[in-house]
Amino acid sequence: MVDDIILETRGLRRDFGGVQALRGVNLQVHRTSITGLIGPNGSGKTTLFQVVSGMDRGGNGKVLFNDQPILGLRPWQIYRLGLARTFQLSRVFPGLTVLQNLLVAGRPGDRGARKRALGLIGRVKLCEHVNALGSELSYGQQRLVEFLRVLMCNPALILLDEPAAGVNPTLRHILWELVRHINGLGTSVLIIEHNMNVIADLCDPVYVLNEGEIIAQGDFDTVRADPRVLEAYFGRTQRSGGTTS
Repeated sequence: MVDDIILETRGLRRDFGGVQALRGVNLQVHRTSITGLIGPNGSGKTTLFQVVSGMDRGGNGKVLFNDQPILGLRPWQIYRLGLARTFQLSRVFPGLTVLQNLLVAGRPGDRGARKRALGLIGRVKLCEHVNALGSELSYGQQRLVEFLRVLMCNPALILLDEPAAGVNPTLRHILWELVRHINGLGTSVLIIEHNMNVIADLCDPVYVLNEGEIIAQGDFDTVRADPRVLEAYFGRTQRSGGTTS
């Protein structure tokens, strides 16, 4: 059903001086799902996020969010529609406190913003750091703060770009539990992640992107057994009882 789809790309393309980073990508994120996006380095995953979120406005094709065309809109316009994202590298404001980092992402005049921010900070066990500057936090704590910040406006869909990269195991556990929590409250998630155990545990469905094209989709067990996925990741396919490289 169309109503069940919160984000859809149709024939999405992005060229850089003749280099095709995205080659007609067709992808759907169903409402309240945690959808995984995997693929080798350089396959176009972050480029896809850049185009969908409006950070890169050079894409061609269609991007529909809640059945509304958003390709070409500016990032703040897309954010206001309810689509938020994180980045591969942490982007906290180093000169602001943890609380201030969250409040700047709230809606102007929202009297409940402070209460919501403190509640989010408490959920990830950062209460003792509420007045610490962003520059004083560990890298993993900065990643958590960045994630909390995108939650301040209650987005309908969040794009997570390798959110656990460089994060220690304890904070990774807190992060994944938070992803499950917000998804349980109805927030849809599209996540890029290289840890296949996390993808297997969290995501259904999973899309595999390689050289700018979707080469497989389905549940994790289905895509990991696909010969095209094996070829993309390992440079080999299974053939008649043997392995070729």
